[in-house]
Amino acid sequence: MAEMFGALLPLHWLRPEALWALLPILLLPLWGRRESASAVPRGVIAEHLLPHLLLRGGRRAWLRPADTLALALACFCIAWAGPAWEREPAPFAQEAAPLMIALDLSEAMDAVDLPPRRLDRARDKLRQLLAQRGDAPTGLLVYAGSAHLVLPPTEDRQVLLDYLDALSTPLMPVPGQAPARALALALQWLERSPVPGSVLFLTADWPASDLAPAAELIQGSRQRLLVWALGTAEGGPLRDEAGRLITDAQGRSRSARLDVAGLKALRERSGAALISLSQDDADLQRIQALIASHRAQAQEEDSSRRWLDRGPWFIWPGLLALLFSLRRGWVLQAQAAWLLALLLVLGGQPSPAWAQAPNTSSWSQRLMSWWLTPDQQGRWWLERGDPARAARHFTDPFWRGLAHARAGQWAQAAQDFARVDSAAAWFNQAQALARQGLYEEAVAAYDQALLRLPSWAEALQDRERVRGLIPPEPKLPPDGDAQAGEGEREGKEPGQRSARKPGPPRRLTEAEINSLWLQRLDTSPAGFLRRKFEIQARETAPPRQEVSP
Repeated sequence: MAEMFGALLPLHWLRPEALWALLPILLLPLWGRRESASAVPRGVIAEHLLPHLLLRGGRRAWLRPADTLALALACFCIAWAGPAWEREPAPFAQEAAPLMIALDLSEAMDAVDLPPRRLDRARDKLRQLLAQRGDAPTGLLVYAGSAHLVLPPTEDRQVLLDYLDALSTPLMPVPGQAPARALALALQWLERSPVPGSVLFLTADWPASDLAPAAELIQGSRQRLLVWALGTAEGGPLRDEAGRLITDAQGRSRSARLDVAGLKALRERSGAALISLSQDDADLQRIQALIASHRAQAQEEDSSRRWLDRGPWFIWPGLLALLFSLRRGWVLQAQAAWLLALLLVLGGQPSPAWAQAPNTSSWSQRLMSWWLTPDQQGRWWLERGDPARAARHFTDPFWRGLAHARAGQWAQAAQDFARVDSAAAWFNQAQALARQGLYEEAVAAYDQALLRLPSWAEALQDRERVRGLIPPEPKLPPDGDAQAGEGEREGKEPGQRSARKPGPPRRLTEAEINSLWLQRLDTSPAGFLRRKFEIQARETAPPRQEVSP
């Protein structure tokens, strides 16, 4: 059906079956021009007077009510059929295309050919890029000899900035460079999004051994590969964060330079776009343009996009033609009048969804519930300094626990954290229990956190602090010792001060507890990332092969 009408009419029809109604509509003008014997009383009125006496104007009337009514119905029928000649734009803006950032954290990023260091310049450029992208989903991963995910694509720019500031080359557990592993990990996350995205590498070189795997990965994907080249061809020495030169085993200074040949070979084999670092915003503008152009190209090639229904455009000429059908002096048939009345009655009925809408919530709350999930509403209120209200919206127990904790509702926070079995949840649960004075339960929660993430420095330190707050169990001395003690106290000379026995530790004040625990609720990401990368590197390391003697 659709193919037949598409061949006859140069349009795409969303509901082509509605065009069959045009056949009886086209017969309506012929029916309106039919001559009825009862309508023309021949033999009673003179023939030359009939054209002036008939209401329809006789044979000279070229436009009749049936004509304009047929035109109106034809317009409505075309609108019903859904003509379309272009596809709908994607529901996301150009800037909303997802982006995975792959940051090289090998020792080459400590080179000072881009002062103060390559890694510092990369951080500054990424901050500017994140500011330009706004709320567009952006993820972050790092790599050296192994590749590790820091954050999946997220719209929370502040979280990305927090983790970005904590990154450094000593965090990587395996030395070397494995960009192909990072590319595979980035593509794995981007494929989960329905919108095609891009992978942006910040590196100074690409090993020849990873050229073929990278080309194979990117050619079989709908994502685009961008490489932001960091460094100069002359290169520079390597320095650590303290500014000390990094030397080899012989005490010679180590250096690194930009591998121009390796990056050009990557472009030739995989079609990657190379962007050189600039002092102004030219490199940022080019990256944004490449992301946007890839997004637009993907939209044009996406056959799954819906056609844009232009049917409503034909309603207005149909209504205008319907008005001409009601001109004074024209006869409106009873059937058409009933049809028009029915359309007006149906069109004037209120929407049941609006009539039955509850009045218990405000309009702003309704709008938020239409466009934001409960967790997104909770984040919105949490960022605006209302954690108590945010806790009422969160469905995720971990975030609800954070909101309760920031609102000072420690009992509810401990209950929420208890619903999540992770190292961070057990750690925060221990924090909340300690705030309530439940030190023994807090120590047990710290133990559970350390079972899931051993050698967590913050958890070890805080567990010892809480353990020191537990008062020792009182020991009752024997009766003789008690009497002897009393005699000794009575036999002391006046003015002599007795030795003070150690008692239970002093309970911390509210201000002291705030200074100890509140800043620890959101742990520093550097130590957590280091331990996480070490565990992932051990899990993904190839098994050792036994060497036979």
